[in-house]
Amino acid sequence: MTASALKTFLDHFADVLDNDARPVSRSHALRLRRMAENLPQVSDASPSRVPIQAACETELATYAVQSPLASALADLLPALHITRSKSYLANPPSGDFGENYGYGVICGPEGGPPALIRDPEIAFGLMFLGPKTHYPLHHHPADELYYTVTGPSFWRAGTADWTGHGTDAIIHHPPWLPHATLSAERPLVLLYIWEGDLDTDAAFIPDTVTADTALVSVGLDAT
Repeated sequence: MTASALKTFLDHFADVLDNDARPVSRSHALRLRRMAENLPQVSDASPSRVPIQAACETELATYAVQSPLASALADLLPALHITRSKSYLANPPSGDFGENYGYGVICGPEGGPPALIRDPEIAFGLMFLGPKTHYPLHHHPADELYYTVTGPSFWRAGTADWTGHGTDAIIHHPPWLPHATLSAERPLVLLYIWEGDLDTDAAFIPDTVTADTALVSVGLDAT
């Protein structure tokens, strides 16, 4: 059952990436289609949950009615190990960040968090953010692609200001580009793909933008 749900997810994820003209999106779509056609061995990922998960699952269900990808992700969720970064929990950027953040690895290298399938060259999975949650400025050596399953959300990279996106947006972060994410008034569900250096974790970057100032700057009440 998990293998069938995974294949369906891979096919639909590839479909949405193929709608983007950028070579990086098309390259990932091709890789996902090949993976779906020759599915690697699927392992037990030791399913687990995080505090914000129930709210994000409810939000995802509202999109699953019309989005084949959201529906496929919802079907796959019970098999996933949803966790939180130990380094983030040890030094959280805000007091409530740990309760409003989580991620799950669908595919990743050996030695990483539990995943359904292993691949040494690519990692992909999902991220949850609670309402009005600021994932502050950070960077990493891996090339990163995000897909917004739900929305809206706000993104900032380099020295640019916040940019708003709805659902079905694709956001690309080249290696080491500082970037940040901000959810709006509803829980946020994202898909990500990492390529390149998969072993080096993301690291926060000192920044003057706080969660409250970020919310105010995009027109949201910080309370």
